[in-house]
Formats: sequence, structure tokens, C-alpha cells
Amino acid sequence: MAAVAHGHVSMSAIRKSIAFSMVDRYLSQILLIATTATMSRLLTPAETGLYLTANALILLIDNFRTFGVTIYIVQEKDLTREMVRSAFTIILILSMALGAAVCLTSNFVAAFYGTPELETLLVVSAFGFLGLPISGPIMGLLQRDMAFKAIAGINIASGLAGLVVTITLGFRGFGPVSYVWGFVTASFALSALALVARPVFWIFRPSFACIRQLLSFGAASSLITVSNMAYDFLPRLAFGKLLGFDAVAIYSRAVTVCQLPDRAVVSALHPVVLPALAAHRRAGGSVKEGYLHGLGLIAAVQWPALIMLALLADPVVHVLLGSQWGAVPPLVRLMAIGNMALAPAVLTLPVLVSTGRIRSAVLSSLISLPLSFVIAFAAAFYFGLEAVAASLLVIAPLQTAIAYAFVRAAIGVGWGDLAAVARQSACLALGTALAPLAIVAASPTGFDLGWFQTLAVIAGGALGWLAAVFVIDHPLKRELAGVRVFLQTLPYGDVRLRPLAAWRSR
Repeated sequence: MAAVAHGHVSMSAIRKSIAFSMVDRYLSQILLIATTATMSRLLTPAETGLYLTANALILLIDNFRTFGVTIYIVQEKDLTREMVRSAFTIILILSMALGAAVCLTSNFVAAFYGTPELETLLVVSAFGFLGLPISGPIMGLLQRDMAFKAIAGINIASGLAGLVVTITLGFRGFGPVSYVWGFVTASFALSALALVARPVFWIFRPSFACIRQLLSFGAASSLITVSNMAYDFLPRLAFGKLLGFDAVAIYSRAVTVCQLPDRAVVSALHPVVLPALAAHRRAGGSVKEGYLHGLGLIAAVQWPALIMLALLADPVVHVLLGSQWGAVPPLVRLMAIGNMALAPAVLTLPVLVSTGRIRSAVLSSLISLPLSFVIAFAAAFYFGLEAVAASLLVIAPLQTAIAYAFVRAAIGVGWGDLAAVARQSACLALGTALAPLAIVAASPTGFDLGWFQTLAVIAGGALGWLAAVFVIDHPLKRELAGVRVFLQTLPYGDVRLRPLAAWRSR
């Protein structure tokens, strides 16, 4: 069987990958924010909630049909053509089967919610499933190659195509289905662009040679993914039945706003972490050192960003969503503080997968997520949306503690190691918060800040954070220097570790 070569990954290559991934995430978030800001003014909260309910169902199914193929391709030590072709075969079969299932059951789902319009949204969404069999394996190969420059271009271009279709249809009065046609467009654009970037047509010859090992890995990986997605989306589905689509929209928009720091900063690490850790471990490196270093960098950015979001929830929601979403800022403030405990989350799955403990990742999800959902559902059923947001103050530390138990068993990281990382990040968070807290406390309108006060809070927080980085000599200072060097050499850099010609010749 033809093998797929791999090589050592240098720190310089990892930094370049993170930089391109950040460009990808920043521009993708700009597109998402533009879409959200525009559509929030074109659709009512009830219409938005209707789409978000359909979207929750589709994303749950969509993540199951990927079947962990990308993760498998990235982490497999001795990848062969037969493995990649078998991965394509699995996705193709699942995509066709699940797309047909969505179409056949859409009328029953619409009847359950008493909303006939939901059937149309689900049926249209099913068309987007046809693109994944092409894009899934290719994007896995690009990630394995650390080709994040190409990945960034593909994601940004497909996101732009989806934005244009969504907003155009929104202005033409198509309503919630505008979002769905945007999703379908982005799905097919992603497949076409992936194939242009990596025209490896041999992938598309079906093969069952490695089905058994793919099924074993994919079942575990899919269970993790679907469990996490279910925890994210089941509240939306429950609120749609219990509290109405308005509540779904308010809760979902609060989650969207609260995820802005993660999407803009931390999510840039998501595509890079697993390939980097897997390559680092194949080369004999210490996963524990990589975990602690990564955690320190993530918390150093995420904690200050979430504190700033909690303080600026009112102006952020007003600018992003408009005046009809006044119930969102109180939820955002609670969620932002709760999310601070989830800083290690981005590293948990990559660490466990790269050390060959994917079953531990499954067990961690199966323990923490059902408990979390029960807490959130009980809060919604008895107390309402603000209680759901407040429940994150309990849920987030619970999830992190359970995940840490498995990470500790995998790489031997101790409480003292975590405390050292937390102390440095807490100093940065404190330095960031001092001036903004003083401004908010002195404001006669509290959190409802004017433009001048908002700009003063942003400037005070940024200067405080930067000063704290240098005063405590945080490791992030060296990473910032590395980014500066990278930007100076960007026109001549090549993030891909293996030339494209080598792939084409196989």
C-alpha cells in the first residue's frame, strides 16, 4: 500500500501555521459578524429562532456524518492511500444516507414543533451534505501537511460565497431559508476550492480496505463530537418547545456574542493543535510541555478578552445585533465569566488523541456533558434564560475538572503545573481589568456605556494587558516577537512542510 510521508514540524512552522490560521479565523469571523449583524436587522427574533432550531438539528447530523475522518487523517502515523480512500467511502455513504433521512423525517420534525416552515429549512439543508465527501478528506490532508495558508484561502472564499447568498436572499425577503441556502452554497464552494488546491483525484475511488480501523476510530471520534454538539444545541431544541422560538434566538445570540473571543483568537489554534501535537509526539517530544505552554498562551488571551466582553456586553450587542436584542447583554455577562473556566478545553481532545487515548476523550464527554445538560435544562425549566446563563458558572468548572482527570492520567500534568500557568494568566486578566472596571464604576449609566466611554474601556484594557505581559515577563512576549519576525518574512515563507509536487507524484 502506498504510504503518505510525514516529517518533523519545527516551531517556526507551527508559528506560521497559527498565524495563517488566525488570518483565516479573523476574516471568517468578520464575515460571520457581517452576516449576523445584517440578518438580525432583517429577521425578527422568532424567525431567527426558527432558523437556529433547524440549524441545531442539521449541525448535529452534519458532525456525525464527518465520522472523525479529518482527525483520523491528521493523527494517523502511517497514513496510506487506501486509508484515505476508505475514509472518502465512509463519508460518501453516510452523507447520502443521512441526507435522505433528513428529507424523509423533516415533516415529522415540523409537526412536532407545530411549524410547517421548518420542513423547508431541513430539506434545503440536506443538499449541503453532498459537498462533504469531496472536501472532508482533502481538508484532512491539508491539515496533516500544516498547509494552513491554503486552508485559510479555501475557508475565507467559501464563507464569502455563503455570505453573499445569505444576505442577498435576506434582502429579497426569503426569510430564514436565506441562511440555509447560504450554508448549501458555502458547502459546495468549499468542496470545489479544496479540489483545486489539492487535485488528488485518486481519493475518489471507493475502497473498503481499511474500513474496520476507520469505523473503530470514527465511532469514538463521532461520539465525542456529537456529544459536544448535542450539549451545545439541545438547549436550543428544548427552548424551542418549552419557551418558544424567541427564547431560542435570545439564548443563541447570547452564545454567539460570548463566543466572539474564542472564535477570533482561540479558535485559530483549533486546526493547528492536533497536527502539531501529533507530529511533535511522532518526533519524540513531550506532550506535557506542549500542553502547558499552549494552555498558558490560551488563558493569557482568553481570560482578558472574556473580562472585556463582560464589561462591554451592552455596546457590543447594540452594534452587532441592533436595538431589538436588549435581553441579550445580561446573559452575555454571565456566560463570559463562566467561560473563563473552559480555557483548557481546546487542548483536551488533541492531547488525548495524540497520546492514543481517544477512548478517554469519549468517557470524559459521556460523564460531563449529560450532567451539564441536566443542570442547564433544569435551570431553564424552573427559572428561565438568565438561570441557564448563570448555570455556566457551575457547568464550566465541572467540565474542566472532569477533563483534567483524564489529561493528568495521559501526560502527568499536576495541580502545581496548572497553578503556575493560572497565576500568570490571572495577572494579565487583572492588569486588563483595572482601568475598564474603574471607568464602568464611575459611569452614571453602569454597563450601558456611551461611545467615548466604550473606546476608553477598550484602550485601557489593551494598554493594561500589554503592560502586564512585559511586567511579568509572560511567555506570550516571546511569541509576540516570533509573530513580528514571521510578518517580516511573510512574502517568502511557505507554511507547507511537503511540496505539492510530492503529493501529486504519489
